[in-house]
Amino acid sequence: MRTEQALADGDLEWRDRRSRIKALVNTGASRSVVSKALSDQLGSFIPAERAYEVRTADGGGRLRIVGHCIARVTFQGVEVPGEVVFEVAENLREDVQLIMGRPEIDAWDVVFTPEGPKPRKTPIEFEII
Repeated sequence: MRTEQALADGDLEWRDRRSRIKALVNTGASRSVVSKALSDQLGSFIPAERAYEVRTADGGGRLRIVGHCIARVTFQGVEVPGEVVFEVAENLREDVQLIMGRPEIDAWDVVFTPEGPKPRKTPIEFEII
């Protein structure tokens, strides 16, 4: 898969603040993570009582998780119902604002197409099974 096929357009909103982003949709990521800068820009940063580290796929890298960020999300032009809580990393690469991992990929039923990732069905519907 080419990098551009794993990038998605998105909007994150919290109260009166909005940010357009490019998300890296990563099927190998077990969590979804936003940058500390983005959470501060939205004004929705919730600090963790204790920061912790998670390993990255290369095994040598580590992300320092310092809290959570809550936002309303529009993914590839499709509004996601409710609000989404992302983990916040203070040391995410500068060129990446959001890594969307398996929890959101599965919940939003994202499929990969030659044009990039997108929800399989719109509107997005959640199920409790």
